[in-house]
Amino acid sequence: MGRNRFVQPEIVRLELSDGDWVDVKKRLTVGEERAAFQAIVGEVNQATGWRRPNVEMVGIAEMVAYIVRWSFRDAQDLPVPVSVTAIKQLDAVSFNEIEKALEAHVAAVEAELAALKNGKDGENKSVATSPSAA
Repeated sequence: MGRNRFVQPEIVRLELSDGDWVDVKKRLTVGEERAAFQAIVGEVNQATGWRRPNVEMVGIAEMVAYIVRWSFRDAQDLPVPVSVTAIKQLDAVSFNEIEKALEAHVAAVEAELAALKNGKDGENKSVATSPSAA
């Protein structure tokens, strides 16, 4: 049986300062990646292909795609659901902390996938090829 080519739903907890945490998806599906990218594309000129990014969503789109839940509570000590609105209301220090934790998580997962692809010893596995129909 070949490898499973579908992203399996896995959650990873990223610890933050002051005992807080965010639970994130270990990996995104291609659909989730493209939705996050689309959120930051903004205006596109169809004739020239020129794009103006939606700067407001840079960083936020990736957080929305990855974050499943967090430990954050409001002033009345009620849980705050993860949403674009809630992320936009974070203070800059908290936003940056989450962004850095998420960047480290993505880098670690990419390294893990590269190691699996290349084999445990770091050497590329050869790929079986079919003879050409010449």
